[in-house]
Amino acid sequence: MNREGLREKARKRIIAVAIIGSVLIIADLAVSSGGNGIKFVNSGGQIYMVRPSEEEGPAHMQMKAKVKSESGIVEKNISISLSPYHSGDGGIQQYERVLSKNEQIEYELRNIGNDFNSNTDEKKVLLPARLDTGEKIIWEQQKSTNTIPVLCLVLLVMAVIYKDRYREIEKEKKSNQASVIRQLPEFVNRMVLLLNAGLVLNTAFEKSIEESAGFKKNEKDYFYRKLKGIYVLAKNTNGSLHREFRAFAKESGMKELVRISNIINDNVNKGVELTAKLQAESEMLWLNRKKSCEERGRLAETKLTLPLIIFLMVLIVITVAPALLEI
Repeated sequence: MNREGLREKARKRIIAVAIIGSVLIIADLAVSSGGNGIKFVNSGGQIYMVRPSEEEGPAHMQMKAKVKSESGIVEKNISISLSPYHSGDGGIQQYERVLSKNEQIEYELRNIGNDFNSNTDEKKVLLPARLDTGEKIIWEQQKSTNTIPVLCLVLLVMAVIYKDRYREIEKEKKSNQASVIRQLPEFVNRMVLLLNAGLVLNTAFEKSIEESAGFKKNEKDYFYRKLKGIYVLAKNTNGSLHREFRAFAKESGMKELVRISNIINDNVNKGVELTAKLQAESEMLWLNRKKSCEERGRLAETKLTLPLIIFLMVLIVITVAPALLEI
């Protein structure tokens, strides 16, 4: 797939993520603003909570209570749950040990939440403005919403999609380069053997491509597939194999291919000695291939390290667990 196709694919994915994120945000806002919230009424300068009907079910709300005392400000989040009107009663927790001032305030605030359902026969429930000890309570309603986390997640996913829009091309490019590094030494070595056997350049080059691009080779391999394309194109158009190979080298941008094509081109145009240079290039290519294999081997060892550590830990646990259970 070309870059334009990948850009269009990434654009569609970003639009889909944006639509899904918008739906989630709207749903979250609807849930946070709706639902079985508690209704408040002001009567005689006091704030009351209205108990829901049995059809509506229990009402819930998160509130923050602030109490200023001699030892500082005590803040406590209280989850208020109002049972339906005429549905039963609740209970109040009791403390037996002596509490500090702040602990006593927190205890009373906690019991306020429990005391709301002590008598469900009352339709309106007073939201106390002071504690029994006289401290003033400041109530703040808290709305629970996940809009910001959802928005951040949506933006993060969109950014990842945009950043990796050309990932398939880069992955294919790396795979093609690996194919060239893996197969080019064999191709050059075959040319050197044919040249040393007495064949002229055009014949040796044609034989090397013909054998490398033969149908017995793996047609899924990039290098063999390109060589086959060069061979077929040159045969059908009566073109020059080394010119098609040079065009392929420039297209790939790989310095190994460019060096080989330059050596062949210099021999054709200037009569520069060929066999020795190709021999030296072949040795260098084999050395690079060896280094590439060693790097892949080290990378494989690194990837296997974590699974081996996990396996070792599991083995240790299995071995030691029975002994620990007997202690």
